[in-house]
Amino acid sequence: MQKKGQNNRLQLITDFPAQIHAGLQYAPPDEIEKVQTRLFLEHLDFTLSNSPFYQDSFKAAGITIHDIRTMADITAIPLTEKSDLENTEQFSCADPKEIVDICLTSGTSGAQATIIPQTASDLSRLAYNEQIAFGMAGITESDTLIVCAAIDRCFMAGLAYFMGATRLSAAVVRAGSGSAAQLWELARRTKATAMVGVPSLMYKIGSFALEQGYDPAASSITKLIAIGEPTRDASLSLLPISQKLEAMWNASVFSTYASSEMATTFCECQARAGGHLRPEMIVVEILDDQGFPVPQGELGEVVVTPLGITGMPLLRFRTGDLSYMIHKPCACGRTTPRLAPISGRKHQMLKFKGTTLFPNVILAALEGNEKFYGGYVEARCNEDGTDRVTLVAALKDHPENKSCTDAPRWMTEHLQAVLRVVPEIRIVPAQQVDSKVYQLNKTRKRITFFDLR
Repeated sequence: MQKKGQNNRLQLITDFPAQIHAGLQYAPPDEIEKVQTRLFLEHLDFTLSNSPFYQDSFKAAGITIHDIRTMADITAIPLTEKSDLENTEQFSCADPKEIVDICLTSGTSGAQATIIPQTASDLSRLAYNEQIAFGMAGITESDTLIVCAAIDRCFMAGLAYFMGATRLSAAVVRAGSGSAAQLWELARRTKATAMVGVPSLMYKIGSFALEQGYDPAASSITKLIAIGEPTRDASLSLLPISQKLEAMWNASVFSTYASSEMATTFCECQARAGGHLRPEMIVVEILDDQGFPVPQGELGEVVVTPLGITGMPLLRFRTGDLSYMIHKPCACGRTTPRLAPISGRKHQMLKFKGTTLFPNVILAALEGNEKFYGGYVEARCNEDGTDRVTLVAALKDHPENKSCTDAPRWMTEHLQAVLRVVPEIRIVPAQQVDSKVYQLNKTRKRITFFDLR
């Protein structure tokens, strides 16, 4: 087995020149499985040779690398929890001299940010990841992409977008997560043709333009790459906020799903029917509450094994996100399975009046209404152990500095129709919502759920 510091084999794999794996997206399923199995076993070999955490984990489980011979054997490997990553040194598989970038997760769920060390090989893999993802969405060397995400503060996303777009030879505007006014001005002056950012921020940019007498629909933007927030429901239909974005910008919204831990993007192709699995980069499992695979097409937790990472490789990492896999053929001609939109976070699942709810679904039900400004969800525990769910909402026509518990009839009726239940509702000024959902979050990703149970 390979020893720490001897990364020649994985260096070749994670240089990821596009010509090696690009055709795999269209290959027959048996060929895809053959390539993925080879890469997975190589990844496993490297990880077990160098990771103290997984060496201890395998020993505790009473298994060895010789017990894992096929993809089907992956279920014998213990799952990796988010809390396990607190001790980064136990996961590190590279000599300190090989680390060229230190990344931090956003930590928006309230947990401490995880440190993710990256090698030069990992950065090359990251660039390839976004090159293929952007290519799926139709971005080419003719595009100018404005990146409305932080490229500093050790975040991975902005760095990945920049490297991936430049690998496509597209022009990149490294705008960052600034104000709506600044971002609109940059998009307008650079004649950007594509934008990547959080949907709520892209909507604010368009709203600012309209307030200033500009028409974002008449701009050069034709593609909106949505990150960090849901854009579709479980049936793949566009959520109201996405419909408003498309109408506002006269542009197509492309959904994505990713995390810093997996360093891999699931991006929609131009058929826009789920995020394509990248078999050369990641293994995906959908598991039930007991950790067993769910029947094909059923909802479960997304568990990932990112392939080819050399700094901090992971095995069977539990994302906490709930989704399902789509295996029917895609109109784009790719043969890879697709990941459906994320239904919610497992730990955010609420039981309310006999119904299972997710905070993002509550908000998504209202975001298409012109009277709704924004809001967040709070969850508390009742004395009988059930969940008490409160929607704190702001309305565009509500008097400033005034709160009340009387929700307008249109709001309660719409929630009843969409959710079948109506949570407690508290109407507050828009400023209170903004100060709560954005707080000190410099990525402009909203925090819309507060678990007080």
